[in-house]
Amino acid sequence: MVALALCFTYVMAQEAGAEAVEETADGPPPALAAFGVSAGFPSYQTIAPAISLQSGHFGVQLKASWTPAGPYVGVQLRGYPPVSLPVPLFLGVGAGVYGNDVSYHAALGAHVPLGLALRLDLEAGVASVPLLGGRQIAPHLAAGISYAIPVQTGAGSSVTGSDRAAAAACAVPREPDESALRGAVSRVVDEWILSARATYGSVYTELRYSYEIVRSAVNGDAGEVEISYSGSVREIATGQRVSASGTASATFRWNGCSWSNTGVSY
Repeated sequence: MVALALCFTYVMAQEAGAEAVEETADGPPPALAAFGVSAGFPSYQTIAPAISLQSGHFGVQLKASWTPAGPYVGVQLRGYPPVSLPVPLFLGVGAGVYGNDVSYHAALGAHVPLGLALRLDLEAGVASVPLLGGRQIAPHLAAGISYAIPVQTGAGSSVTGSDRAAAAACAVPREPDESALRGAVSRVVDEWILSARATYGSVYTELRYSYEIVRSAVNGDAGEVEISYSGSVREIATGQRVSASGTASATFRWNGCSWSNTGVSY
């Protein structure tokens, strides 16, 4: 499953030769805030910047654009059903105002992950629009790109005291520090698990995974870590556990002070 791949393939071990590590990530999923732009029909949303927020099975989107009748401002309420598919689906209903007119719509949509934060947003449905003193049913179509940021609503922080101390201590560039890969891969773990839980929290729950390092290497200012992993999640709709396993690797570049992730492959 793509969702399982997102949860597991981007999990890196902390150091070469480490024992297999087992983790559980459960509880309410993080919220997901997204900022993007879309194009669509009817023409009041031809080019429309949008912001949205999802928390669990519910979400809301605000959209604005310019029309010959003046600015268009729309809102859409979303429900995310626990459908076990590789991409999150949502059902949306909304309304928009432009000039003296009001439009209504209902649509089925999907967020297609393109990476850690980037996603393709698609919608298709029907709209009720004013026309010649009456109302007419028209297609509602929208496609766009958005940048999604998980928002941790519980306790905890991705920046530890040791992270801050290390950043403050780097006053001048220094030689690559192989031991610092340990902290770098830990940050990658936190980012990908947080993103996966925020994206798929309406579909899966009870994430459990284990991972073990199989290779770690540093060549100049380039570093690479390879791991083996396995894990499972529970489908909310069916209650069944589904699992995945395999290998993944991540590459890093030393910027003079710390390691920055440059890519993940699996």
